[in-house]
Amino acid sequence: MAERIRCLGKTDRGLVRANNEDNYVTLERRGFFAVCDGLGGHAAGEVASRIAVETLQERIGEGDDEKRRQLSEAIEEANRKILFDQRKNPERVGMGTTLSALWLPEEGAGEGWIGHVGDSRIYRFRKGTLDQLTDDHSPIFRLYKEGALEKEELRFHPQKNLIERSLGLSMMVESDLYTVEVQAGDLYLLCSDGLTDCVSDEAIAEACSNTEWDELPDHLIELALDGGGYDNITVVLIAVQA
Repeated sequence: MAERIRCLGKTDRGLVRANNEDNYVTLERRGFFAVCDGLGGHAAGEVASRIAVETLQERIGEGDDEKRRQLSEAIEEANRKILFDQRKNPERVGMGTTLSALWLPEEGAGEGWIGHVGDSRIYRFRKGTLDQLTDDHSPIFRLYKEGALEKEELRFHPQKNLIERSLGLSMMVESDLYTVEVQAGDLYLLCSDGLTDCVSDEAIAEACSNTEWDELPDHLIELALDGGGYDNITVVLIAVQA
């Protein structure tokens, strides 16, 4: 798997936040990648995102279960661990995290899997076109899907940071689990909303088209900082090779 993909990841605190509550994981040999954006501020969002990432590292690709089951069970276990940590540490009650994960097929191309909770995002850049593969679990994204808002309006909406799903909210976590067709030549971007709140899809697509691979994570983060850097910014880039 490792020889069929290239991966780069980077995270930045941004210009406003005192700490970085984002975490990410890149398991190249297993073809698995995820971004988690911690929620709760003083309630230790960084703890929640770290618990989620550590759980994924422990659970993904280590058994014979099919991918959908492994992914679903890993997300559920991460949710349970976050809730258990809240019970042990009352000062952390209210912490949570988003989770957006991509699991590539062993052959590099074929059927991959996405697991998603919250408003971090997964994009695919293919033949010059950028497509968002995940839906934000937020009231305003639902309005966009219903045609009441334009995509660009999401970045400036006063309720853009309200989300309806995350790990750590309740014992039952509702995650989106579905397949994605992976082709040689695809570029995948996993990111926290610190990027997408400050950088338009058009600007992301232009960066993917015109920026050297080794410079792309830094360039995307610089775009977010130039756009205000209001939140922590995390990008994970995966290029699928022939």
